[in-house]
Amino acid sequence: MSWTDVALPPLLIEKLPSGLTLLAIQRRGLPLFHARLSLPAGACEDPKGKAGLAQFTVDLLRRGTRRRPAHDVDDLIESMGAQLAAEVSSEEAALALTVPAELREQALDALLEVALEPAFEQSEVAAARRRTVAGLQSDLDEPAAVAGRAVVTLGYGPGHPYAHPAAGFRREVETFQREDAAGFHATRYQQQGAVLAVVGQSPPEELIEVSKKKLGQWQASWPGHSQRAALHFSALLPGQGLRAVVVHKPDATQAQVRIVAPGLPRTTSRYAEAVVTNTALGGGFTSLLVDAIRVDRGLSYSVNTRLYMNRRAGLSVFSSFTRNETLRELVDVALEKMSAYAKAGPAEDALEKARRYLAGLFPLGLESHEALAEQVADVLLDGLGLDHLRMYRSRIAAVKAEQAREVAAELSPARDGAQIIVVGEADIARRALNGLCPVDVRQLEEFG
Repeated sequence: MSWTDVALPPLLIEKLPSGLTLLAIQRRGLPLFHARLSLPAGACEDPKGKAGLAQFTVDLLRRGTRRRPAHDVDDLIESMGAQLAAEVSSEEAALALTVPAELREQALDALLEVALEPAFEQSEVAAARRRTVAGLQSDLDEPAAVAGRAVVTLGYGPGHPYAHPAAGFRREVETFQREDAAGFHATRYQQQGAVLAVVGQSPPEELIEVSKKKLGQWQASWPGHSQRAALHFSALLPGQGLRAVVVHKPDATQAQVRIVAPGLPRTTSRYAEAVVTNTALGGGFTSLLVDAIRVDRGLSYSVNTRLYMNRRAGLSVFSSFTRNETLRELVDVALEKMSAYAKAGPAEDALEKARRYLAGLFPLGLESHEALAEQVADVLLDGLGLDHLRMYRSRIAAVKAEQAREVAAELSPARDGAQIIVVGEADIARRALNGLCPVDVRQLEEFG
């Protein structure tokens, strides 16, 4: 199988002495302009005892600037026919908006004002704290949400910068004050390590000049940022033997099941082999585990495996749910199939199907202005280079069976030292897992 590599549209990358990277991409066709500002202010930067502060800070950016109150910020964005996206990942905070092409300068002005000039009014901080705490409390009613929070907390382990959900924990969010958000903003919302990406109809050189023209706003409005301490990322080492954690959810009639083990970082040289191997195992709708658990036995409607590939560490995760009565059967089948897969790797037809699926799907992820800016900015931030996008399809197509077998053994969630995480009724889950491995019961509130 051979696939045509992706031809990226005309683009220009310029790194300024301040450490800010400018990215300009020409996308002809629709008369639109998109701007995306990515900053080294992700959840991994949350200070100790302040999990969720990165997300909390981003949420406050729309709630008023030093020039205008919150409702005027909303009016400013809506007057351009735009919606401002503001999000946080493990690594970064990002703000983005898309407007008609003729409003590009107004869009950059608005984006930079919201990102760089937050007011952090006391009343807005208090309101945001109440909303966040209420949302976290509500999440405890959703077993799947609790399981997702437990995966990162337990999978990465105590003290690791990735070892908490982006939204944080109620007990820590309740301590947030104005000075916490303002201090986080002062040390993380800086040009060093940031990327300003713009996509429009004009040539990249012109888009770069427009961006530079607006950057004076950053210099003038936020001089003299203080520097933050470097983070320490230790290697993820598996424990000895299989073990389980049951998160007690009283009266649950179903059990959410996760099996998690250390994975690979996004920067791995074996990225293509990893995603192909995972897709054949449980990342596709016709994968091995879907057939074994959903189609053949009817144990669950939802079955998948996923690679959490953060920049400096990753996890390999199996996810499903089932009735309490079939919990042990689901776990046994998952462990059996994943253990066999770790030894044999994917069959040739499954490997071919995974390669075709991934290579065929990839160009769709570059179609919109928003997706193009995000994908290119991310490979720059991760240090992967543009060839990661240009040659993605040919690298996927080149994955061989032996490479897949090697990666399958390394990435299997069922290997020695894996953790089984169950969110459900503790007594039922503990009895179901009896004899399989040691079981530790935790309370729901620990993950909220």
